[in-house]
Amino acid sequence: MLKIFLYIFFLSATGIIAFLIFLNFILTKIFYLPHTENKEIPETYNLNYQNRFIVTAHHKKVQVWDINPGASGPVLIGVHGWANTASSLLPLAAGLPADRRICLINTRSHGESDDEKYMTLVKYAEDIAALIQDIEENSENFSGVVLIGHSLGGAAVLWAASQDKRVKGVATIGTFADLETMMRDGFIQDKLPKGFIGSLITYIEFRIGERMKNISPLETVKIFRGPVLLVHGTKDKVVEFTDSNKIHKAARRENASHFVMKGFGHSDLLKEKALSERLEQFLKKNNL
Repeated sequence: MLKIFLYIFFLSATGIIAFLIFLNFILTKIFYLPHTENKEIPETYNLNYQNRFIVTAHHKKVQVWDINPGASGPVLIGVHGWANTASSLLPLAAGLPADRRICLINTRSHGESDDEKYMTLVKYAEDIAALIQDIEENSENFSGVVLIGHSLGGAAVLWAASQDKRVKGVATIGTFADLETMMRDGFIQDKLPKGFIGSLITYIEFRIGERMKNISPLETVKIFRGPVLLVHGTKDKVVEFTDSNKIHKAARRENASHFVMKGFGHSDLLKEKALSERLEQFLKKNNL
Protein backbone atom coordinates (compact mmCIF):
# COMPACT_ATOMS: atom_id res chain seq x y z
CA MET A 1 0.00 0.00 0.00
CA LEU A 2 2.84 2.36 0.88
CA LYS A 3 4.51 1.67 -2.46
CA ILE A 4 1.32 2.53 -4.30
CA PHE A 5 0.96 5.77 -2.31
CA LEU A 6 4.57 6.74 -3.02
CA TYR A 7 4.12 5.92 -6.70
CA ILE A 8 1.02 8.11 -6.96
CA PHE A 9 2.75 10.90 -5.04
CA PHE A 10 5.77 10.69 -7.37
CA LEU A 11 3.59 10.86 -10.47
CA SER A 12 1.61 13.82 -9.07
CA ALA A 13 4.75 15.73 -8.07
CA THR A 14 6.35 15.04 -11.45
CA GLY A 15 3.21 16.24 -13.22
CA ILE A 16 3.09 19.47 -11.21
CA ILE A 17 6.79 20.18 -11.84
CA ALA A 18 6.37 19.49 -15.56
CA PHE A 19 3.35 21.81 -15.67
CA LEU A 20 5.28 24.61 -13.91
CA ILE A 21 8.21 24.17 -16.30
CA PHE A 22 5.79 24.43 -19.22
CA LEU A 23 4.20 27.59 -17.75
CA ASN A 24 7.64 29.13 -17.26
CA PHE A 25 8.50 28.31 -20.88
CA ILE A 26 5.32 30.03 -22.07
CA LEU A 27 6.02 33.02 -19.82
CA THR A 28 9.52 33.43 -21.20
CA LYS A 29 8.25 33.24 -24.77
CA ILE A 30 5.57 35.87 -24.10
CA PHE A 31 7.83 38.42 -22.45
CA TYR A 32 11.15 37.67 -24.12
CA LEU A 33 12.32 40.64 -26.14
CA PRO A 34 15.37 40.55 -28.41
CA HIS A 35 17.54 43.60 -27.82
CA THR A 36 16.07 46.54 -29.74
CA GLU A 37 18.53 49.13 -31.06
CA ASN A 38 18.06 52.88 -31.41
CA LYS A 39 17.12 53.91 -34.95
CA GLU A 40 18.05 57.57 -34.45
CA ILE A 41 20.02 59.69 -32.01
CA PRO A 42 19.34 63.18 -30.58
CA GLU A 43 21.93 64.75 -32.93
CA THR A 44 19.56 63.95 -35.79
CA TYR A 45 17.22 66.60 -34.37
CA ASN A 46 19.95 69.02 -33.23
CA LEU A 47 19.02 68.48 -29.60
CA ASN A 48 21.27 69.55 -26.74
CA TYR A 49 21.69 66.46 -24.58
CA GLN A 50 23.83 64.24 -22.39
CA ASN A 51 24.00 60.49 -22.95
CA ARG A 52 24.20 58.90 -19.52
CA PHE A 53 23.42 55.71 -17.63
CA ILE A 54 21.66 55.03 -14.34
CA VAL A 55 21.38 51.88 -12.23
CA THR A 56 17.99 50.22 -11.96
CA ALA A 57 16.74 47.01 -10.29
CA HIS A 58 19.14 44.06 -9.99
CA HIS A 59 22.11 46.37 -10.67
CA LYS A 60 21.22 46.72 -14.35
CA LYS A 61 22.23 49.86 -16.26
CA VAL A 62 19.77 51.75 -18.42
CA GLN A 63 20.44 54.50 -20.93
CA VAL A 64 19.02 58.01 -20.60
CA TRP A 65 19.12 60.85 -23.10
CA ASP A 66 19.03 63.95 -20.90
CA ILE A 67 17.84 66.74 -23.21
CA ASN A 68 18.32 70.38 -22.15
CA PRO A 69 19.81 69.18 -18.83
CA GLY A 70 20.18 72.71 -17.41
CA ALA A 71 16.52 73.67 -17.80
CA SER A 72 14.44 74.33 -14.68
CA GLY A 73 10.93 73.20 -13.75
CA PRO A 74 9.42 69.69 -13.68
CA VAL A 75 11.44 67.20 -15.73
CA LEU A 76 9.59 65.43 -18.54
CA ILE A 77 10.34 61.69 -18.69
CA GLY A 78 9.54 59.94 -21.96
CA VAL A 79 9.00 56.16 -22.02
CA HIS A 80 8.84 54.16 -25.27
CA GLY A 81 6.59 51.22 -26.06
CA TRP A 82 7.31 47.49 -26.44
CA ALA A 83 10.04 46.64 -28.99
CA ASN A 84 10.66 50.33 -29.55
CA THR A 85 13.26 52.71 -28.14
CA ALA A 86 13.75 56.25 -26.90
CA SER A 87 14.49 57.22 -30.51
CA SER A 88 10.76 56.89 -31.30
CA LEU A 89 10.12 59.83 -28.96
CA LEU A 90 12.76 62.15 -30.44
CA PRO A 91 10.33 63.91 -32.83
CA LEU A 92 8.02 64.63 -29.88
CA ALA A 93 10.91 65.98 -27.80
CA ALA A 94 12.16 68.11 -30.69
CA GLY A 95 8.73 69.70 -31.02
CA LEU A 96 8.74 70.96 -27.42
CA PRO A 97 10.31 74.28 -26.31
CA ALA A 98 14.04 74.26 -25.55
CA ASP A 99 13.34 75.41 -21.99
CA ARG A 100 11.93 71.97 -21.18
CA ARG A 101 14.23 69.37 -19.66
CA ILE A 102 13.32 66.00 -21.15
CA CYS A 103 14.77 62.64 -20.15
CA LEU A 104 14.13 59.85 -22.67
CA ILE A 105 14.81 56.46 -21.12
CA ASN A 106 15.64 53.19 -22.83
CA THR A 107 14.26 50.51 -20.54
CA ARG A 108 16.18 47.26 -20.18
CA SER A 109 16.82 45.40 -23.47
CA HIS A 110 16.44 48.64 -25.44
CA GLY A 111 19.00 51.02 -26.91
CA GLU A 112 22.30 50.85 -25.04
CA SER A 113 20.70 49.54 -21.84
CA ASP A 114 21.59 46.19 -20.30
CA ASP A 115 19.71 43.08 -21.42
CA GLU A 116 16.94 41.52 -19.34
CA LYS A 117 15.72 37.92 -19.61
CA TYR A 118 12.14 39.09 -20.09
CA MET A 119 10.46 42.48 -19.82
CA THR A 120 7.13 43.33 -18.20
CA LEU A 121 5.12 46.41 -17.34
CA VAL A 122 6.42 46.10 -13.77
CA LYS A 123 10.04 46.16 -14.95
CA TYR A 124 9.31 49.21 -17.09
CA ALA A 125 7.98 50.90 -13.94
CA GLU A 126 11.10 49.89 -11.99
CA ASP A 127 13.28 51.66 -14.55
CA ILE A 128 11.07 54.76 -14.40
CA ALA A 129 11.29 54.84 -10.60
CA ALA A 130 15.09 54.55 -10.79
CA LEU A 131 15.25 57.53 -13.14
CA ILE A 132 12.98 59.66 -10.94
CA GLN A 133 15.21 58.88 -7.97
CA ASP A 134 18.33 59.75 -9.96
CA ILE A 135 16.87 63.08 -11.10
CA GLU A 136 15.84 64.02 -7.58
CA GLU A 137 19.23 63.13 -6.09
CA ASN A 138 21.13 65.09 -8.73
CA SER A 139 18.95 68.21 -9.02
CA GLU A 140 19.48 71.37 -6.97
CA ASN A 141 15.87 72.54 -7.31
CA PHE A 142 13.84 69.39 -7.84
CA SER A 143 10.18 70.18 -8.50
CA GLY A 144 8.82 66.81 -9.58
CA VAL A 145 8.44 65.04 -12.89
CA VAL A 146 5.87 64.62 -15.65
CA LEU A 147 5.67 61.17 -17.23
CA ILE A 148 4.94 60.63 -20.92
CA GLY A 149 4.49 57.08 -22.21
CA HIS A 150 3.68 55.44 -25.53
CA SER A 151 1.74 52.14 -25.70
CA LEU A 152 3.07 49.81 -22.97
CA GLY A 153 5.12 52.79 -21.78
CA GLY A 154 1.85 54.64 -21.21
CA ALA A 155 0.54 51.89 -18.96
CA ALA A 156 3.87 51.85 -17.13
CA VAL A 157 3.89 55.61 -16.47
CA LEU A 158 0.35 55.49 -15.05
CA TRP A 159 1.35 52.61 -12.78
CA ALA A 160 4.52 54.45 -11.70
CA ALA A 161 2.56 57.67 -11.12
CA SER A 162 0.02 55.87 -8.94
CA GLN A 163 2.88 54.82 -6.67
CA ASP A 164 4.98 58.00 -6.57
CA LYS A 165 3.98 61.45 -5.25
CA ARG A 166 6.88 63.05 -7.11
CA VAL A 167 4.91 62.62 -10.34
CA LYS A 168 2.95 65.81 -11.07
CA GLY A 169 1.31 64.88 -14.37
CA VAL A 170 0.97 62.06 -16.92
CA ALA A 171 0.43 61.84 -20.66
CA THR A 172 -0.28 58.51 -22.38
CA ILE A 173 -0.21 57.84 -26.12
CA GLY A 174 -1.93 54.83 -27.70
CA THR A 175 -2.22 52.96 -24.40
CA PHE A 176 -4.38 49.91 -23.72
CA ALA A 177 -7.04 50.03 -21.01
CA ASP A 178 -6.87 46.59 -19.40
CA LEU A 179 -3.78 44.36 -19.35
CA GLU A 180 -5.59 41.08 -18.67
CA THR A 181 -8.10 41.62 -21.47
CA MET A 182 -5.31 42.43 -23.91
CA MET A 183 -3.35 39.32 -22.92
CA ARG A 184 -6.40 37.03 -23.00
CA ASP A 185 -7.24 38.28 -26.50
CA GLY A 186 -3.66 37.61 -27.57
CA PHE A 187 -3.73 34.08 -26.13
CA ILE A 188 -6.99 33.35 -27.92
CA GLN A 189 -5.51 34.60 -31.20
CA ASP A 190 -2.54 32.28 -30.58
CA LYS A 191 -5.12 29.47 -30.23
CA LEU A 192 -4.23 28.54 -26.67
CA PRO A 193 -6.93 26.38 -25.00
CA LYS A 194 -9.36 28.65 -23.12
CA GLY A 195 -9.27 26.36 -20.09
CA PHE A 196 -5.48 26.81 -19.91
CA ILE A 197 -5.51 30.60 -20.21
CA GLY A 198 -6.84 31.16 -16.67
CA SER A 199 -3.99 29.15 -15.15
CA LEU A 200 -1.47 31.00 -17.31
CA ILE A 201 -2.82 34.40 -16.21
CA THR A 202 -2.58 33.35 -12.55
CA TYR A 203 0.99 32.13 -13.04
CA ILE A 204 2.02 35.35 -14.79
CA GLU A 205 0.61 37.39 -11.91
CA PHE A 206 2.55 35.21 -9.46
CA ARG A 207 5.80 35.68 -11.37
CA ILE A 208 5.52 39.45 -11.88
CA GLY A 209 4.31 39.95 -8.30
CA GLU A 210 1.23 42.00 -9.16
CA ARG A 211 -2.42 41.45 -10.08
CA MET A 212 -2.98 42.52 -13.68
CA LYS A 213 -6.07 44.44 -12.66
CA ASN A 214 -4.08 46.52 -10.18
CA ILE A 215 -1.47 47.65 -12.72
CA SER A 216 -3.88 48.28 -15.61
CA PRO A 217 -4.62 51.88 -16.68
CA LEU A 218 -8.32 51.43 -15.88
CA GLU A 219 -7.32 51.17 -12.20
CA THR A 220 -4.13 53.24 -11.96
CA VAL A 221 -5.77 56.30 -13.55
CA LYS A 222 -8.16 56.34 -10.57
CA ILE A 223 -5.34 56.24 -8.02
CA PHE A 224 -3.21 58.96 -9.59
CA ARG A 225 -5.13 62.19 -9.03
CA GLY A 226 -2.87 64.58 -10.93
CA PRO A 227 -3.53 65.95 -14.44
CA VAL A 228 -3.74 63.31 -17.18
CA LEU A 229 -3.69 63.67 -20.96
CA LEU A 230 -4.87 60.63 -22.95
CA VAL A 231 -3.86 60.64 -26.63
CA HIS A 232 -4.99 58.09 -29.21
CA GLY A 233 -5.15 57.78 -33.00
CA THR A 234 -8.46 56.78 -34.55
CA LYS A 235 -6.72 54.41 -37.00
CA ASP A 236 -4.70 52.56 -34.35
CA LYS A 237 -4.51 48.88 -35.36
CA VAL A 238 -2.41 47.78 -32.37
CA VAL A 239 -4.55 49.14 -29.52
CA GLU A 240 -8.22 49.85 -30.10
CA PHE A 241 -9.09 53.55 -30.10
CA THR A 242 -11.97 52.78 -27.73
CA ASP A 243 -9.44 51.88 -25.01
CA SER A 244 -8.57 55.54 -24.47
CA ASN A 245 -12.28 56.29 -24.10
CA LYS A 246 -12.51 53.63 -21.40
CA ILE A 247 -9.55 55.08 -19.49
CA HIS A 248 -10.97 58.58 -19.77
CA LYS A 249 -14.32 57.41 -18.45
CA ALA A 250 -12.64 55.56 -15.58
CA ALA A 251 -10.74 58.72 -14.53
CA ARG A 252 -14.00 60.58 -13.75
CA ARG A 253 -12.39 63.95 -13.06
CA GLU A 254 -11.98 67.31 -14.73
CA ASN A 255 -8.18 67.25 -14.93
CA ALA A 256 -8.23 64.17 -17.19
CA SER A 257 -8.38 65.25 -20.85
CA HIS A 258 -8.70 63.28 -24.08
CA PHE A 259 -6.96 64.22 -27.34
CA VAL A 260 -8.18 62.39 -30.43
CA MET A 261 -5.81 62.32 -33.42
CA LYS A 262 -8.01 61.56 -36.42
CA GLY A 263 -6.52 59.42 -39.16
CA PHE A 264 -3.42 58.41 -37.21
CA GLY A 265 -2.30 54.94 -36.22
CA HIS A 266 -0.32 53.55 -33.30
CA SER A 267 3.11 55.11 -33.83
CA ASP A 268 2.94 57.55 -36.74
CA LEU A 269 1.30 60.15 -34.48
CA LEU A 270 4.58 60.45 -32.53
CA LYS A 271 6.05 62.36 -35.49
CA GLU A 272 3.11 64.75 -35.78
CA LYS A 273 3.72 68.35 -34.67
CA ALA A 274 0.15 68.58 -33.36
CA LEU A 275 1.07 66.08 -30.62
CA SER A 276 3.94 68.23 -29.31
CA GLU A 277 1.72 71.30 -29.43
CA ARG A 278 -1.11 69.59 -27.54
CA LEU A 279 1.32 68.27 -24.94
CA GLU A 280 2.75 71.75 -24.38
CA GLN A 281 -0.78 73.15 -23.96
CA PHE A 282 -1.48 70.45 -21.39
CA LEU A 283 1.69 71.30 -19.47
CA LYS A 284 1.02 75.06 -19.45
CA LYS A 285 -2.64 74.66 -18.48
CA ASN A 286 -1.64 72.64 -15.43
CA ASN A 287 1.40 74.78 -14.53
CA LEU A 288 3.80 71.91 -15.18
